[in-house]
Amino acid sequence: MSTFKNMRADLDGQQAHHQNWYVVAFADELKAGEVIGKDFLNTRVAVYRKACGEVVVTTARCPHMGADLSLGDVVNDQLRCAYHHFSFDCHGVCQSVPSNDPVPPGAKIFSYPCVERFGLIWAFNGEKPRFPPPEARDFGYENLRYRARKTDVFNHAPWINIGNVFDFLHLKYVHGLSFDYDVERINYLDDYHIENEIQFDTEHPYESRIRITGTNTVAYTVVTDTASIGLFTLTPIGTQSHSYCIALTPDNNGDSEAVQEKKLRFQESFADMLLVDDVRTLTGLKFKVGAMLREDQALVKFFRWVHQFPVNEASRDFE
Repeated sequence: MSTFKNMRADLDGQQAHHQNWYVVAFADELKAGEVIGKDFLNTRVAVYRKACGEVVVTTARCPHMGADLSLGDVVNDQLRCAYHHFSFDCHGVCQSVPSNDPVPPGAKIFSYPCVERFGLIWAFNGEKPRFPPPEARDFGYENLRYRARKTDVFNHAPWINIGNVFDFLHLKYVHGLSFDYDVERINYLDDYHIENEIQFDTEHPYESRIRITGTNTVAYTVVTDTASIGLFTLTPIGTQSHSYCIALTPDNNGDSEAVQEKKLRFQESFADMLLVDDVRTLTGLKFKVGAMLREDQALVKFFRWVHQFPVNEASRDFE
């Protein structure tokens, strides 16, 4: 019987992944009318931009004879296979073949719901999004200056990293943070979002306002005399999870460009400080829920939440 106690955190490149919004590529990698290929989850995807600027993400295996569609081109906003010129619209439906034959009924590819946000292209792992794309805690996604970067690679599922938010032993004794907490204040907003606020007792006290979206993304606003905003997310690719950090700051509050840059650099330094310890301590992890402590109750509740999170099988027939 599957329970949260026997969840697997390792990645074998075969298992179904949670229905989350995952980063596919940097937005500036893609120009209008261009197509690029990316490894994504357990498959290969083609990413292209229509003439209007809209991004499309599809599985990259042509249903005709298995060619890589990311090596094709974009013609009239449709993805055309380089091998035999089968053409697919943004919904993954084949619209034309290079002969007088009718389009075969099985000539389809999987089209992921996708969005461009914070300088990144995100795709939802499912036929229809169960929840909106990640936003900055307290600030949404508009009127923000941002800088996104790829950071580290981990050999386990994304939810292990996200679970550190609720691993108060880890925060105290590995990161050396001092704080009081109340498990009852952790707010499970719905099936897909969690929020929490923690007051850290340091030389310069601050509050961290946290929002979890899905099992792979955490947004946090660090509040002192000002607000520093960050977002951390992971995308599983094959047997590894690739992490991205986004530093953000409001773009409409009168700050000079120099002040905005200072805030972005502070957020990047803050994220790097946490990641150094996480990379060190998570290397070689073989996850299991073992001899847990009473102080682990917030973490155990999170594991239960992860265990019931929906996964997607919809794209498997197209891989």
